[in-house]
Amino acid sequence: MDYYKENLQEFIKNTIDVDMSDIYTRFEKHLTPKNTILDLGCGSGRDLKYFNTKYKAQGLEPSKSLADHARKFSNCEVDQSSIQDFITDKRYDAVWACASLLHIKSSELPEVFLKIKELLKPGGVIYCSFKYGDFEGERDGRYFNDLDEESFAQIADIVELDILEIWQSCGQQSQQKWLNVLGKFNN
Repeated sequence: MDYYKENLQEFIKNTIDVDMSDIYTRFEKHLTPKNTILDLGCGSGRDLKYFNTKYKAQGLEPSKSLADHARKFSNCEVDQSSIQDFITDKRYDAVWACASLLHIKSSELPEVFLKIKELLKPGGVIYCSFKYGDFEGERDGRYFNDLDEESFAQIADIVELDILEIWQSCGQQSQQKWLNVLGKFNN
């Protein structure tokens, strides 16, 4: 969390204007106008603000400085908590976890996905993304867990997540490859 406190303005500058329209389109094929979305690890609030124009969106962000910014920027409810510590009786139609679960250790991912399953209504959809590869550890002051199709499929099997779509993309600011996944849990 210190990384985001110390690098808040630079992080916001680097993420706030990224064009996510292609991924939004893929995700929104599984939504209807009255759906509720939990933006897990909402960061600057970019996606939260977008989704709240069409759906009922709520943010979840462990970094206090980012949660405060996202709340103001998106004009949405943002809970400051990690997914592991998040407690609510709400259930969502969709979870958007864009570049957030990649900061969780691989050994903890199955438990986190099962927590997400509990947060979703039956038939709910999840989008998540990871840096592409097989690296796990600290990089540039933050913890990363990079995945590829095979390593993600192993997790999906454990937690009974049906992969609806899985694809690679390139970051706009760098040539970083990303693994993108849309899925639904077996209920």
